[in-house]
Amino acid sequence: MLAYAGLFATSTKSPHGSKLKIECTICHTTENWLKINEKGFNHNKTKFPLVGQHKAISCKKCHVSLVFSESPSECSSCHTDIHEGTLGRDCNRCHTPNSWIVTKIRQIHQQQGFPLVGEHASADCNRCHSSASNLRFNNIRSDCYSCHLIQYENTAKPNHRMSGFGKDCERCHNMVGRNWNSIGKGFDHSIFPLSGGHKIACDRCHTDNNYSKRLSSDCLSCHSVAIANTAIPAHGTKMKKYSCSDCHTINSWNNVRFRIHDSWFGIYSGQHKGTWTKCTDCHNNDMTYKANCRKCHDFDN
Repeated sequence: MLAYAGLFATSTKSPHGSKLKIECTICHTTENWLKINEKGFNHNKTKFPLVGQHKAISCKKCHVSLVFSESPSECSSCHTDIHEGTLGRDCNRCHTPNSWIVTKIRQIHQQQGFPLVGEHASADCNRCHSSASNLRFNNIRSDCYSCHLIQYENTAKPNHRMSGFGKDCERCHNMVGRNWNSIGKGFDHSIFPLSGGHKIACDRCHTDNNYSKRLSSDCLSCHSVAIANTAIPAHGTKMKKYSCSDCHTINSWNNVRFRIHDSWFGIYSGQHKGTWTKCTDCHNNDMTYKANCRKCHDFDN
C-alpha cells in the first residue's frame, strides 16, 4: 500500500483504475492513506450489495487488486464449485449469502418439475442421486420406472409386463400416497366405475392375473356363488327373472329395495318400508303371499 500511495503522490493515475469515480476522502483520510474508513463507501449501492456472510469478510478476500472494477461478481470466482458443474453456475438457486446450507430443497424440486410429495418427501437423497460423489448431482430421469423398475418387473399381482401395463406408473399409483398400494385415480376404469362396494382389490375381479382380458360387467359374472347360496329369499326360483339391480345397489348387497313392488303395492312405504320389514314377513320363500293384511293387522281391535 505504501508503494501505491507513493505512486499516487507523483502520478495523475489512480491505483484503483480509471473507472472509480468517487472522492478519495470517502475511503481515505489525509492523516494516513493506509487507514481506511470502512463505513465511508456504501457497497450496497453497487451491483454487489454486502449481505449475509459477505458483510463480515475482509475486502481483500474479493478485491485482490486495487483495481476494484476487475473483481468478478460470480460465486464461482471466489468459491470452488464442489458440485463440479452438475448444477450450473447459478449458486443462488440453492444457496444464499447467509449460509451454504440448503433450506429449500422441496421448493427446488418443485421448480424442477419433480415435487417431493408422499413417500418421496422422506426418501434418502442418495437413493435417487447416486453419483460417485455425494456432492455431484448429475442429471437423472424423473420418470417412475427409472427408479422403480425392480418393482415393475417383480410385481406378480398383477404381473405388470404380462398384463401389458405401460411404464407410466402414475396412471395407477398415487405419488402423494405413502406406498405403492395407494392407488391413484389416474387409471381410466370408466368402462366399469369403481364406486360403492366395488372399491376393492383388483385381483378380486381379475382372478387369473390377466388384466388385459376384458371382463363381463354382469353382476352374475362375479356374484353367482353368493346368489346361489342365498336361500331367503330363494334367488334361484321366483327372483331369478329379475336383475340384481332391481333390488340391490352397488353400495351394499343388504341395502335392498324392490322398486317394481311400488307399482304392484302402492303403499310400499311408511312402516311397510321400515328396516324391520323383510320380504319374508309377507311372502313365502318362493315369493307367494303368506296371507292377507288381516294376518298382520287386527282391524277389530
